[in-house]
Amino acid sequence: MSVDIKTFGLTGDGREVRQFIISAGNDIRVSLIEIGACIQSLWVRDRQGDMRDVVLGYDTVGEYEDNPSFFGAALGRLISRMPDCTLHFEGRDYPLDNVDGMHMHGGIKGFSRVKWDGAVTGENQVRFTYVSPDGEEGYPGWVTARISYTLDEEGLTIDYNMSSDRPTVINPSNHSYFNLSGHDSGDIRSHIMSCPVIGSFNQLTEESGPLMEGTDLNSPQVLGELFDRRYPSLEEMGGGLDHKFILAQPSGKMKTAGMLYSPDSGIELQCTTTMPCVMIYTGNMLRNVPGKGGCMYNKHAGACFETMLFSSLHDMYGSVAVIKPGKEHNSRTRFAFALR
Repeated sequence: MSVDIKTFGLTGDGREVRQFIISAGNDIRVSLIEIGACIQSLWVRDRQGDMRDVVLGYDTVGEYEDNPSFFGAALGRLISRMPDCTLHFEGRDYPLDNVDGMHMHGGIKGFSRVKWDGAVTGENQVRFTYVSPDGEEGYPGWVTARISYTLDEEGLTIDYNMSSDRPTVINPSNHSYFNLSGHDSGDIRSHIMSCPVIGSFNQLTEESGPLMEGTDLNSPQVLGELFDRRYPSLEEMGGGLDHKFILAQPSGKMKTAGMLYSPDSGIELQCTTTMPCVMIYTGNMLRNVPGKGGCMYNKHAGACFETMLFSSLHDMYGSVAVIKPGKEHNSRTRFAFALR
């Protein structure tokens, strides 16, 4: 177990951005950077014995400061999409920053495009801290956000801790795109996905409802075959998954939030979480995005498992996202890898 620290580059205003590379044995290592507390690379050994970088990303600080696709980034304060760009909270309306006609993933910068402060907190752990001031992106309250990444021989664990000086809302996540054949291998149409879900909920109103046609992932699905069936529920989202699901066990305990498998590499990913929901996105809107090593990312280049609460204000299964002094947000998501 070890953590190496390097200089990744400089921000547009001249600040140093550090890269933390955690190694856990010979079969897995991860690169984390201070912009967006991003997972920049994640190398896993395949069935042929070769290391593959299985997350989409960039090579430079400037690309991460822009990062329109949110590659590897922390999301917050709210992952939720708000078409009216307004937080209705405690009898007040808080206008939120507008991104492409709505408020999403926390705003123009949110947690994703700001510089965090990284620190080594163990032989296999790095913690990132960011203090979001009152009014940032329109949100009330000073929020101290801490995200810890712990790597072991079987996978990567993300722990979220958020506190505030006054009542506010928090619903954080991570936006890594996984391609288990390798980030530069093309699309994930040959990948197999499953997720034990009991329902879905509307992107904008966040009202819960039954699973839509084509989105039942309780049995494993070959993604290319699923996309080619052209279900209206998938076509409306750009020809793939971009849906919020209620997990089969919506308690605060760790439970499965999705499985992804590449027949090519033999690498299987198991996502587990304490969160009650997951948003699964299959890169439907990627078009000619320059990525690491000079490769180009296109439609269906990767899949995201964005674990999350139901919404900012709906107290479903005790998962309400309101925090206040003495009531912090604590959650965990884990990405574990195996071969088959």
